[in-house]
Amino acid sequence: MEAVVSLKALERAWEQAREGVVLHAEERVTYLNPEAARLLGVARERVLGRPLLLALRDHRLERLCREGGQARLELRGRHLWAKAAPGVLLLLDRTGEQQRLEALEESSRVLAHEFRTPVTGMLSLIEALQQGLEPSQQAEVLGLLLQEAQRLRRLVEDLPLTRVPGQERTFALEELRPRLERFLAPQLAERGARIAWKTPHTVWASPDAVYQALLNLLDNALKYGPGGEVVVESTQDARGVWLEVRDRGSPLPDYEPLFQPGKRGYHAASVQGSGLGLALVRRLAAGWGGHAYGRAWEGGNAFGLQFPYDRG
Repeated sequence: MEAVVSLKALERAWEQAREGVVLHAEERVTYLNPEAARLLGVARERVLGRPLLLALRDHRLERLCREGGQARLELRGRHLWAKAAPGVLLLLDRTGEQQRLEALEESSRVLAHEFRTPVTGMLSLIEALQQGLEPSQQAEVLGLLLQEAQRLRRLVEDLPLTRVPGQERTFALEELRPRLERFLAPQLAERGARIAWKTPHTVWASPDAVYQALLNLLDNALKYGPGGEVVVESTQDARGVWLEVRDRGSPLPDYEPLFQPGKRGYHAASVQGSGLGLALVRRLAAGWGGHAYGRAWEGGNAFGLQFPYDRG
């Protein structure tokens, strides 16, 4: 009697478990709990008593059941940890953990990319001071060092990685304008450039992610473009909202390769950089279900972001 009660209690625990449980004998399914059915994408009533492969639908899992051991694998869009013992297969959904690891890796890349330019500049100025300069030159270099230090401080204050990530909501694109203009003010002054804003639309996304993507696009336009006016304009059609940064540089021969990590256009040959900026922009856009792109327009080059209506 005690054994029967214990078995029922164990089955109740399995039914509520966050870990998938599959029991099998003679390569046929004898039990699977709701979480296992969810992870495997099957209906329990259709696979009980049927061949194991019919429930697992994956030869890697079937082999794991035969040989035992554990493995990490991607199955139908999910990252799973699987462990097999005689007659038992345990499944744990690690998709959230994998996404957090990818977000951490992305954050590290963003930090490295955004901090590289001011740090490189400061190191060059410090080396110049070490080599010995005239008093008037020392004052000029110290002033430049102060500017780079202030730029680093603005990065720390404005970089969205210092805020809570993933806060998606509907917001007006104009909301980003003051932060971007404040951050880019020294670069605009140095290049003798200005930003013309034509962004009357609202979008559904993380404001910090859009801020970072738009900052990278504006930074590229100011670095590699001819200066003068840079236009930020949003439009809308049946496919969603489109947000573009347009400069009046010579049209590029190809845009798609620039979104690959480490790839840079021929206009960038004399400008220091890692070639990560547009790759990060595309990764950020994918996070809200959109995409990033580049194209020629009648006045030069446009790099843009798309925000779909239906994210499903």
